[in-house]
Amino acid sequence: MVIDEAAGQLVALALLPPTWPAGLLGFLLFRVLDILKPWPLKALEHLPGGWGVMADDLAAGALAGLGAWLLLRWGG
Repeated sequence: MVIDEAAGQLVALALLPPTWPAGLLGFLLFRVLDILKPWPLKALEHLPGGWGVMADDLAAGALAGLGAWLLLRWGG
């Protein structure tokens, strides 16, 4: 499946300014969260049907976007 990855990445990038450093940071954080699937992302993966497939990536995107935004805002 590819649509879940694209949707999660779009969520992450939608929260960030349109710059290369912000985009790269959002991409990297999304990939790390999507691969490691820390709680609560792992729990979302177990929702029935296709909901779990989409929900964990959308949540990973939201967390990645928020994390990247915070790092860019207060990290320097």
